[in-house]
Amino acid sequence: MAAIETLGYHPTAAARSLSTQRTNTIGMIRSEIRLQGNLIETDPMVLDLIDGITSEAINSSTGLTFWAIPAGQREMELYRRLVTSRQIDGLILFALREKDPRVAYLQEQDFPFVIFGRFESKEGDNWIDVDGAAGIEAAVRHLAELGHRRIAYLSPPYEQYLTRLRWQGFVRGMEEMNLLIDPALIYEGDFSEKSGQLGTHYFLDQPNPPTAIFCNNDRMAFGAMRAIQARGLTVGSDVSVVGFDDIPLARYSNPPLTTLNQPIHDIGKALFNLLIKLINREPIDLLGGKLLKPELVIRQSTGRPR
Repeated sequence: MAAIETLGYHPTAAARSLSTQRTNTIGMIRSEIRLQGNLIETDPMVLDLIDGITSEAINSSTGLTFWAIPAGQREMELYRRLVTSRQIDGLILFALREKDPRVAYLQEQDFPFVIFGRFESKEGDNWIDVDGAAGIEAAVRHLAELGHRRIAYLSPPYEQYLTRLRWQGFVRGMEEMNLLIDPALIYEGDFSEKSGQLGTHYFLDQPNPPTAIFCNNDRMAFGAMRAIQARGLTVGSDVSVVGFDDIPLARYSNPPLTTLNQPIHDIGKALFNLLIKLINREPIDLLGGKLLKPELVIRQSTGRPR
């Protein structure tokens, strides 16, 4: 031990993996459903998730590799290559899709993985999720209590499973506040600022435009606010805007954004610890199968309608 300390010795990862049959590395793959001009856009929410995972990986001397790839054939080829070659010990998945082929393949291979998200059945204990439906109900309630009656809805991409769950929350919230859902005030976005702008221009072009817009992430909300301001309107009085995620920029936008906070950094840490337990075949009591409730953070982008 004295010689190790003096020489600053560290075990060689390649040699150690030969004896342990472990790489001491985990992987995370971001699958992009819809590319923006053949480019995968940076998402602050994903960066915060990676930061949480990384902080725990560093503490445990575990390697982390990250890929970003379009969904489809190449995506599944990457999964098969990683699993069959045992380049990593486990995977972290997020942004689940309907009948997700990634989940089916990893289950078939009995390969350790955890999910940020869940399926409706909530079966298993290898997932952690935020109750987006409950959060959206709270957001609709907030807008209704301010006096808004025409609330528009900027949806996530329909391919994602969370889209169905969050829509249920919007419907419940509108029903609870005795508000009608106008089909003309629903627009499918793709989590980008551009889709937030396009959707908001579509809403404001309607004969009876909304006084409030709920956006399913903060980036779409920023796009919505830009579109409102481009028309000479004031966010928070002419049209209120609510986001989802509470990324750091939300508190510094103009105006600061009312949004639903999900503790992404802490979720990243929890996903890492859950995956390591699964890899080591350790008990995961109280770690997995968690449904967290988001918190509505009220700022200046919402107010009473004129």
